[in-house]
Amino acid sequence: MGHTMVIAVSPSDLDRLDALVQEHQTAETKWQADAEQTAGVLNLRGPGLRTARARIRAERDRLRESGRHRVTRRRALTPALHTELEQRGLLQQWEPVPEGAQQAGQMLGGTGPHAGAGLTGRLCVALPDAIWMPLHRGLYWTNLPHLEALQAWTDQWGRGRAAGRAAVPQEVLDERARHAAHVTTTGTVLRAALDRIIKSRHEGA
Repeated sequence: MGHTMVIAVSPSDLDRLDALVQEHQTAETKWQADAEQTAGVLNLRGPGLRTARARIRAERDRLRESGRHRVTRRRALTPALHTELEQRGLLQQWEPVPEGAQQAGQMLGGTGPHAGAGLTGRLCVALPDAIWMPLHRGLYWTNLPHLEALQAWTDQWGRGRAAGRAAVPQEVLDERARHAAHVTTTGTVLRAALDRIIKSRHEGA
């Protein structure tokens, strides 16, 4: 199982991610050709051929799982996402999100998942449960106190940029801004992981 997400990203960052995936696909194709040559598959038949191919497939899958062959966007992103979740303190067991609760990682009064200057690219990726669960649940529970405070603010002062602003003391506006700054979206986390990949690739070039 897994969860498919669509995240707004910079088109140039998306191109860099796809270039990395293409490099790994090319490297895996060469690795498989070398492995087949070493195994002598052209000279094998019947059970011997099936055994050799099964052994090569198993090793290919192991290399993919280890992160050596990151041949899809998901495989390219997963190691960086794991690190990002760990550093944010999200990589742990969380209680399930209550049924009917506001979607985790979205901010009350925000402009939605496609906000952000220059984020016109769309990254579609299916995350494994081992990554999706701590991301989804962790953001819900860590955002909850701030979202509740923002909801209380909205209940008192109104919704929208101009709502009640003339009558709101500056310290109250500052308090709302502090709570809003502590809300982390799923897009923020994925874009941070993508940035890790791009910087790592650049440093390794």
